[in-house]
Amino acid sequence: MAQEYSFTQQERNNLFAPSKVYSSFGRDELNDFVMLHVYDTNGNLIVTKVLALNEVSFENDGDFIDINVGQHLRDLGFQDGEYDVVYKFLRRLAGRERTVFVDGNGNIFGGEVQRKVIGNEIKFFKGGDGEKNTAQAEEVFIKEYKYPLVETSPDKTEFILELDNNLKGAEYRNDFVEMGEMIEYTPISKANMGSIEFDSKKPHILEFDIDPTDRGFTQNMVGGQIIIPNMFKITGEEDTTNNDVVPENTGNGTLQGQLEGGAASDFLDIDTEDLIQIMLNDPDPNERELADGALQERANEQR
Repeated sequence: MAQEYSFTQQERNNLFAPSKVYSSFGRDELNDFVMLHVYDTNGNLIVTKVLALNEVSFENDGDFIDINVGQHLRDLGFQDGEYDVVYKFLRRLAGRERTVFVDGNGNIFGGEVQRKVIGNEIKFFKGGDGEKNTAQAEEVFIKEYKYPLVETSPDKTEFILELDNNLKGAEYRNDFVEMGEMIEYTPISKANMGSIEFDSKKPHILEFDIDPTDRGFTQNMVGGQIIIPNMFKITGEEDTTNNDVVPENTGNGTLQGQLEGGAASDFLDIDTEDLIQIMLNDPDPNERELADGALQERANEQR
């Protein structure tokens, strides 16, 4: 009779979380990937491998991920023995696990490259193997498509990266800048998907119809704010014309005062969080409107 393998109760308690954590992993086919680490039983790292999304199976519309641990180990050359494995489900923000060729100015070269051995040293030059005149060919160099690590905090929770000045490219530099910016999520809008509305029975709940290919929200967005500009609650008793409203303190508020003093319309000296607080809590409706406009202007500039 063949031996059966299964989890012990203690292993189940350790491996299966009691509560479900929302994740949009797998929806971003371009940037989502799995990192597999294999350790010996003493905790020493043996090998690391990057797995593409097609090397794991998504079931039940992405709610469950089936991992063939045995096959992954065999693909790495492990036939027997005991090992500890760790899978990390990641989404790329910037950089890639690959190398590129750059010229002497750091510009990425995507054309054909020929390899030559010169003085017991391997060098690379622009042009394919069929090129006959290589004496004038421009040399290119291998660079990792990554950002140098400058400093790490003692608790390993924070770090500082910098641009590699020997690697240039719009995507490489733009990704680096966008890592520190506010996340702007625009849903896919097609076939009535991507729309948002309040629940008819629970008006404090927003319903979001998401396209199956949309990357969706992420766990780090939980607890954040959803701001809907220029939205007003109508109960049937309000005077929607506002003809009887007398403006309060127009010209004396913080933002209005800056405008009259010649400041830029998007209030560059006020950070986004302060503008949000003004829009939500300032008693002056003129100040709230100015803050709302400034936030929308910043969003348009980012787009």
